[in-house]
Amino acid sequence: MDIAFSNPTKTGFDFATNGTDLVVGDALITMLIHALFRDARAPDGAVDAGQDPRGHWASALTSDAPDGSLLWLLAREKITPDKPYKIAEALEQACTFMIDETEGAAAPVVGVTAVAQKAAHRGRIEAQLTLHLTGMRQSKRYGFVYDTATKTYDLKELA
Repeated sequence: MDIAFSNPTKTGFDFATNGTDLVVGDALITMLIHALFRDARAPDGAVDAGQDPRGHWASALTSDAPDGSLLWLLAREKITPDKPYKIAEALEQACTFMIDETEGAAAPVVGVTAVAQKAAHRGRIEAQLTLHLTGMRQSKRYGFVYDTATKTYDLKELA
């Protein structure tokens, strides 16, 4: 169990509350939110000199900390025919640390796959992220939507 997050404006996650109480949520979803929506440090040469390469301060605490994702870099690019592939690759890379976890919410994760495509709605990329779990004949699937026109995003578990 973990504290749940909500994203009512589709522009940023915050703790979910019920009145004045925090809401308990799924630790795996919390881990996904941190992995996908925390900015990973840009690789050398990915941003111009003098620009902020971002990165999360907690990544410096331990070598095996999840680094976040490079989705923030992709958000600055136009939607081209290969952008859905880049988004799917960024989603998978952000979650690969879960495969090596032996404790906690990510312990049953043995694989991660993502597929993305341009949506019918102009400026929107839709993706499906699947976490393959050990000991179960099912996977957990999550929908991810990024809308470049409104700069909004969403992540939700799919049935």
